[in-house]
Amino acid sequence: MSLQTLFKTASAGLALGLLAAPALAAKPPPQAELKKGDYWLGKEIFEEICFSCHGLKGDGKGPSFRSSRPRPQVFTSSYMKRMTDDYMFMIVKFGKINVLLGKTKGMKLKGAIPTAMPSFGEVLEEPQIRKLIQWERGITSGKKINDPESAEIFKDACSQCHGFKGRGDGDRPRGDQPLGKPFVSEIQPPPMNYTLKEQMERFDDEFLFALIKMGRLEATTVKKFDFMKAYGHILNDKEIWGVVRYVRETFINGKPRKKK
Repeated sequence: MSLQTLFKTASAGLALGLLAAPALAAKPPPQAELKKGDYWLGKEIFEEICFSCHGLKGDGKGPSFRSSRPRPQVFTSSYMKRMTDDYMFMIVKFGKINVLLGKTKGMKLKGAIPTAMPSFGEVLEEPQIRKLIQWERGITSGKKINDPESAEIFKDACSQCHGFKGRGDGDRPRGDQPLGKPFVSEIQPPPMNYTLKEQMERFDDEFLFALIKMGRLEATTVKKFDFMKAYGHILNDKEIWGVVRYVRETFINGKPRKKK
């Protein structure tokens, strides 16, 4: 059986889940969602709570950033332009794994599908996974690794989400949205863009190995890798929306406000 056939079988569940969803119209960029949230309230909360992991500059290098694996999200990365405000709100309120598991007390994402990275441990042997990781690292560094087997695996198993060039713009999550422009992915979180060094530095090889072999949910629940915890018991909805707005304007859009 060819690799392509194996991967079609292994990813059938994910494909059916996405294809069964209603067709989603192209959305405006997330900047249009900034009607919610008090910027200054969000700034106050961010600098009191969130900075310890994500850093005052939103670079993912707060005082405690080394204590988590993978490392905290980098808000200044262009990757963040593809996340919706609703998704970020739910992550802060319920925690990342609960959002991916649908444990959000009936709250649903608007125009997006929460999707976790699936497992490929049943179709890939461990040496193949380790070689694939190094091949993907070559995308990040810009130093292409000559490994035909990993290139074939990436094309057959990974490119549907991550794109043929590893830019996170594959056909399956993108739907009919145009290439070459910032867009909100039809799945959240968006597929990783391997060309973004600041993002790939968050993941060590051990985490990537568990991610590919076991999938995102089991890599977290079984191997105990970190994820964004819930803050809904600490912050109310108004405060969470304030944080989302502050992060969006200051770090993602790069337009921090100055107090009058």
